[in-house]
Amino acid sequence: MNWAKVELHLHLDGSLNLPWAYQTALKRGVIDSSMSFAEYYTLMYKNDYPTREERMKKFEFPCAVMQEKEDLSDSIYYLAEHLNELGLVYAEIRFAPQQHQLAGLSQKEAILAVVDGIVRAEQDFPDLTVRLINCLMHKGSDASFNMKENLETVEATRETLGKYVVALDLAGYENTGEFIKYAPLFEKAREYGIPYTIHAGEMGDGSHVLDALKMKAYRIGHGINCVDRPEWVKAMADSQIPMEVCVSSNVGDLRHYAAHPVRKMLEAGCKVTLNSDNMMFSRTNIVNEHLQMKSLGISDDILKQCTKNAVEAAFCDEATKKGILKRLGL
Repeated sequence: MNWAKVELHLHLDGSLNLPWAYQTALKRGVIDSSMSFAEYYTLMYKNDYPTREERMKKFEFPCAVMQEKEDLSDSIYYLAEHLNELGLVYAEIRFAPQQHQLAGLSQKEAILAVVDGIVRAEQDFPDLTVRLINCLMHKGSDASFNMKENLETVEATRETLGKYVVALDLAGYENTGEFIKYAPLFEKAREYGIPYTIHAGEMGDGSHVLDALKMKAYRIGHGINCVDRPEWVKAMADSQIPMEVCVSSNVGDLRHYAAHPVRKMLEAGCKVTLNSDNMMFSRTNIVNEHLQMKSLGISDDILKQCTKNAVEAAFCDEATKKGILKRLGL
């Protein structure tokens, strides 16, 4: 499956190298020195949260080992090493710089530390191109709760935008207040010429994809609940906005692979890309995502088209896109 080599939706904190994270947690005093790797692993995969909103807090645990410049740089370096071993040729990795300020780093410093890791990875793994997306965050009861921090992320992205930092995202628990109230952040991004993708219609109402369209998203993260109403999925198909679908991330007790909305989205004509979201938490990778879809009867031609969609929707420059398409025979 030579085409399963492009990843657009991958969270750094949900895709850590676990042995590295364990050793870093010991070194930084995040966990007790007596804790075994097995005990750390169990804590990392804790899943008995009373609500989905509480469940989102699980990301605070991996973020705890990514507060120093060295650790931020190493975290993405080791992720890139894994992606290179999988044979990927291009990956956009996202993180929220406001989640990495517990040791006194500014958001800009956190971003530059991650970029340092990408530069090192590029030198050691020349067959892989990595780019960075900075996440704005849903927090509190509505968009006003951390508007200040989100505006700082926009400004820090403006200051670092270039070869490695390529876009913004809005991530976190989706059901917090009116979705459209995040619009001022993206108006500012457009003013600065920063491309952006928006998590919408994953945990929240499918109508959020319509809000994302109103906010002129370049791409939409997940978007799967658009299938809840014919007019919503039609709006996505008509728009041809690329959708970053992460199948394994959105299956579980109530929704198995065959019941995932991706089939309806493809049948409706949506512009689908396949991604892994959180390689660690979802125990998956982009190759597995393609294999799972193939096992459900999704044809090779459709899977190739999903990869071609991803390359065309990537936030890198056109020369890089052309090079990737040529390497993959697309």
